[in-house]
Amino acid sequence: MTAIQITDLFKLKSFSQPFGTPNRTFFVQTQMNKEKNDYQANILAIEETGTVQPYTNGGKNLQPIVVGNSLYYRHQDNQSHYQLMKMPVDGGVATPVTKENGSVDDLRFSPDGTLAFLKVTLSPEKDEEKDQGLTPRHLTKVQNKADGIGWLPTENVYELKTFDQETGETKLIKSFSHDFHLQDVSADTQEVAYLAAEHPDWTDKFDTSQAVYVYNRQTDQTTWVTASIPNGVFTDAAFSPDQSRMAIIGSDYHAYSATVNQLYVYDTKSNELTKPAQDEQVNVGYGNPIADDWTQNPSHVSGFWVDNDTYLYTAVHHGHSQLYRYHAQENTTEKVHEADRHIVDFAMIDNQNIVFVHSTAEKAGEIRALNIETKAERVLANPNADYESTHQYAPTESFYYKTADGKAEVQGWFTKAQTNNDTAPLILYIHGGPHAAFANTFFQEFQALAGEGFNVLYVNPRGSTSYGEDFATDVMGHYGENDYADVMTAVDYALTHFKSINPDKVFVAGGSYGGFLSTWVIGHTDRFQAAIVQRPAIDWFNLYHNSDIGVPFVTMELGADLYKDKAYQLYWEKSPLAYADKITTPVRIQHGEADRRCPPSQSEALFTAVKRTGTECDYIRYPKSFHGFSRNGKPSLRVQRMQDIVDWFKKF
Repeated sequence: MTAIQITDLFKLKSFSQPFGTPNRTFFVQTQMNKEKNDYQANILAIEETGTVQPYTNGGKNLQPIVVGNSLYYRHQDNQSHYQLMKMPVDGGVATPVTKENGSVDDLRFSPDGTLAFLKVTLSPEKDEEKDQGLTPRHLTKVQNKADGIGWLPTENVYELKTFDQETGETKLIKSFSHDFHLQDVSADTQEVAYLAAEHPDWTDKFDTSQAVYVYNRQTDQTTWVTASIPNGVFTDAAFSPDQSRMAIIGSDYHAYSATVNQLYVYDTKSNELTKPAQDEQVNVGYGNPIADDWTQNPSHVSGFWVDNDTYLYTAVHHGHSQLYRYHAQENTTEKVHEADRHIVDFAMIDNQNIVFVHSTAEKAGEIRALNIETKAERVLANPNADYESTHQYAPTESFYYKTADGKAEVQGWFTKAQTNNDTAPLILYIHGGPHAAFANTFFQEFQALAGEGFNVLYVNPRGSTSYGEDFATDVMGHYGENDYADVMTAVDYALTHFKSINPDKVFVAGGSYGGFLSTWVIGHTDRFQAAIVQRPAIDWFNLYHNSDIGVPFVTMELGADLYKDKAYQLYWEKSPLAYADKITTPVRIQHGEADRRCPPSQSEALFTAVKRTGTECDYIRYPKSFHGFSRNGKPSLRVQRMQDIVDWFKKF
């Protein structure tokens, strides 16, 4: 059996967006194409016999929805715009049913299947050849860019439209001058739920909110559903079948992105938003990120109404997924299922059965069915089965250890090197965020590093999510304190408990917040033989002014505003750049040139500072790459980045 290789990025497949029917289950399969250097997303179906049949072939095809005898989905055209497509469920030729000038970016069908509701984005056409990129950009808003996008558009129009599948007519319902996210449609098709920022017109400050609104087509009135929680951040909204309630997932954001997401319920008659009794340590929905590099094109739909009384939703706790059920009559929640895995996406088949996509640390993904009542579970399909017949995932073990101060337990994972040697080097890998979490999920990079002969240690130090709000907020105002102690204790634990580690070859790596902490580590100890610092946050002054989330993020995370609180000394003392002159560990720095979250100037400053000390250091810039390019960037650059990591550590 062959170990996982770096270039197996092109062989493995990722799954998402399942849609179950009594006869077959549809899903989206994403795979990287080496020749085109892009991502191909196709729709496939699992027949009752277990046979997997492709419905599309090439390009990007998303959001499969079956209505009657037709499969609808969004297909990306040559202008990178999405159009709504239709195909017979039993197979046949797909035909476009919309010909929008813009892109169909969200799709929801009414419960009776008669109307499709579309969010269409219209962007002004630009004559690039005539302009030659010489038109000046006039900025009036301090919130003017976003990582993964670049400069925020100022001339876009966002439309809510309906498509009547019987007549083929498309009608404009409402126009927006700001972006929104379509969520759900009521049973009578008159009300549409969507998410949008509360203050799109602000020019002098950042708006981090994401509110829930309901637009009534008949009255032309919009209701701010989450008005009782101003400045909240909500990620899901769904009508009950009888329209008496809405299930809403999110938080009041009082602790910024460390706030635990919870379930809320909105009574459509009394207009009252309440929170049922629930475990406040559990992160509900997909709002708080699980750190992985394999999930592509998730639906971001966290729950479904089973009937008028019952809402089924997913949550994350202690690094693995759980399923919960809300009972409206009793206004209570209960856990109905959990396992050591990551539920990437799920959908209802009927009121007892779901179909879901999951991954684990030792498996890239599968599509499974689960009966919530009996807990009976079965594999529907594993399109990676042929690959797995000739390749072996590296074994990964989860563990807990006590923090040095004895105040908490930290969860970690150890992926064993696939080598014939008795011992192998160890890489301590630190996640970003900081309010994210490693989990029982597939991380191709860690598997590839194990295939290259490295043990990989990754942990969730204080500041990570899925262990309760106190745990997640511990780092705020205290960067480089307990978080630093926790990762160092993790190394001590690993050296004691895992005999396959060569104690003389211990390395450290991390990106974003992990770049902050890995730089902090090598600025405060020389126990690591080499380091990789990726897209780091190492200078809070610079990040405050230049990041796409700079002012709110830095102010909340450090507990002080740079100017209002005269926090100049704090910002410098908490910047790893302040300790760069003490770095003696050889370090390679990696950064995407289009990064708007942690701008490349962060790495440039670190490179200059470390080179001035005489410590061995180099700096690699990756073109056309945003902050998250290690997860969704150009495939060739993802491969190159991993090879650069391996080459640097093998050098030492």
